[in-house]
Amino acid sequence: MKKRYLFLDMLRALAVAEMIHGHSLDGLLDNALRSTPFFINWVHVRGYTAPVFLFAAGFAFALATLPRINAYSYFSRTLVARFRRLLFLVLLGYLMYLPYFSLRMTILSIGTPAWEDLLRVDILRCIGVSAMFLQFWFLLKPRRLLTLVAISSVTIALPVLTPVIERSIFVGSLPALIRYYFVDSRFPLFFYASFLFLGFLMGSLFTSRQNSWFRYSIVVGVLLVILGEIMARGRIESGLSGFATKGGAIILLAVLLERGEVLWKRMPAAVKYFGKESLIVYVVHLAVIYGSVLNKGLVFYWGPTLSYTEVYLFILWLFAAMVILAYVWHKLKREHSTVAQWVKNTVYWSFSVLFLIRLY
Repeated sequence: MKKRYLFLDMLRALAVAEMIHGHSLDGLLDNALRSTPFFINWVHVRGYTAPVFLFAAGFAFALATLPRINAYSYFSRTLVARFRRLLFLVLLGYLMYLPYFSLRMTILSIGTPAWEDLLRVDILRCIGVSAMFLQFWFLLKPRRLLTLVAISSVTIALPVLTPVIERSIFVGSLPALIRYYFVDSRFPLFFYASFLFLGFLMGSLFTSRQNSWFRYSIVVGVLLVILGEIMARGRIESGLSGFATKGGAIILLAVLLERGEVLWKRMPAAVKYFGKESLIVYVVHLAVIYGSVLNKGLVFYWGPTLSYTEVYLFILWLFAAMVILAYVWHKLKREHSTVAQWVKNTVYWSFSVLFLIRLY
């Protein structure tokens, strides 16, 4: 049984907690209050949330893969199970933005703004496709040094090339289904996938040099922050500046959480599960706030009309509800795995069948 690193769960928990906070403010806060200093400063901090989530995914990928590299270097049940999980993430990313709960109506929406919104890549699709890239790389059975050099090169190249890709006529002429993986999306691969690859690199360092990971990570994190600030102050036009600053800060945060892992073990079980079950928390809280193909979110009913007091009361309620959800779901999976699997399969198949046969 593979070891579970609590600091990584806490890193996910922080990211998801800020997502709940951020999406609530974004969707419900009165427009008249969005010019306040607090909101303006928060918008800057919010830019770290998705990168933290991506970094944690890359780190977890390294921890799960590198100690069992042989199981992921050839066709096996373990490999098939991984691809199923990654494909599920990509599919879930599309399902969350379906414009209609009907195959016919969805097809008829092609070319409309709703269809374009469906195709814009979200964080789940970004994670799924980026992790597939890593997995396909390991099927080539590369040497460890070559892997580190290649992934490091891609990690740097993506943010550097982001401005070029955004202005590229060729990329702009690609079919929307493909183009949105590169530009004009919520989380396009160019720029954002680099945080997942950075997480993989730091996870690789953790697996090979766990005793000295702290020292190496501090140096890497500080150097990245310094590089980012130098480039930003020098007004160097490159996506590398923002990536370096955020990446360095996230590494330092991961180091801080790793150093305090003994403290996290004393946290209530429900809080620990909040990070472990981050996927279900992410999906459900988005449906509650923004809605989904199955429901209208609170944005539809309340819109951007709430005061700070009202928004934060709602955030406390939603956070408590998501902690309970994560706890219950974790217990169900662990102690009643057959029931949990039955629930998942029932939801998946019911949704699929109704989506295919529903006409309106």
